Amino acid sequence: MSFKLTFSKDICNARLNRAYTQQFVADVARLSLREYQNVEAGRAIPKTESFLFLVYLFDLNINN
Repeated sequence: MSFKLTFSKDICNARLNRAYTQQFVADVARLSLREYQNVEAGRAIPKTESFLFLVYLFDLNINN
C-alpha cells in the first residue's frame, strides 16, 4: 500500500477515535475543509507544516 493511502487511513481512524470532525481538524491544521478531505481520502499529501501537525495531533508513527 502506498504511503499516501496508509497515511490517509491512519488519520481517518485517529480522527474518528477522537470524535473530531473533519472541519475541526482542517481548522487546527490550517487547511481548507476540501484540502483536508482530499488528504483523508488519499488524494493528496499536505504541505510539510500541515503534515507534521497532523502527525503530532494524532500521535502517529511515521518511521515505517
